[in-house]
Amino acid sequence: MSWSAFWQSVHVDPPPPESFLDEAPFRGKVLNLTTGRLSDDVVRQWVSADLRRGKADAWATNNLRRDITDSGILGPPGLNGSSEGIDAERAKHVVRIEGDDYAETIAAAVIWVSKDAQRTNPGAGYTDYVIVHVRRTTGRPLTEVLRSGARAPYGKLRKAGELYWQLDTGHFFIHPVLGPLWYQQDGWSCQPNDGTQMGEICGRVKP
Repeated sequence: MSWSAFWQSVHVDPPPPESFLDEAPFRGKVLNLTTGRLSDDVVRQWVSADLRRGKADAWATNNLRRDITDSGILGPPGLNGSSEGIDAERAKHVVRIEGDDYAETIAAAVIWVSKDAQRTNPGAGYTDYVIVHVRRTTGRPLTEVLRSGARAPYGKLRKAGELYWQLDTGHFFIHPVLGPLWYQQDGWSCQPNDGTQMGEICGRVKP
């Protein structure tokens, strides 16, 4: 199936550019925290797949492409809040968001989560493996472009060098058209070692 034919089959029109999944080679730290259940090569493949998914999610969000976030390809329809964010921007007459280099991933890990931990916190929706990213802000802003041509800051501007953590549940798969991807079942911001179970998991990944 061709690129355009695939996207038409999931009711996405026009299709995104084929480069929307392209991520620069990852030069950050990759940690295998699966207690030997996965090889280092598999861990690197999964991290790369989640970075590709994140790049596509950001492109869809910045271009207000609700059809992509609702397609069920990168995660469940709505993509864990991305569609809601797009609706909020459209309501403000925003046509796009510029600046996708506000942060860079500096470390990522695939972590095995025991069945006991999954049962202890069912609301988190932990899968057997999760991916935790540590990102560092660049200090460069995001900008809303309104239908009138006016421009305004988007979101809270973080100082350069600030760190934040994200935990993605889900699973790895290879799509016949899109290639290797991580299906983000749930995506959570987390604060390392904040006294919660999720904070303990995220705290295992240090920059």
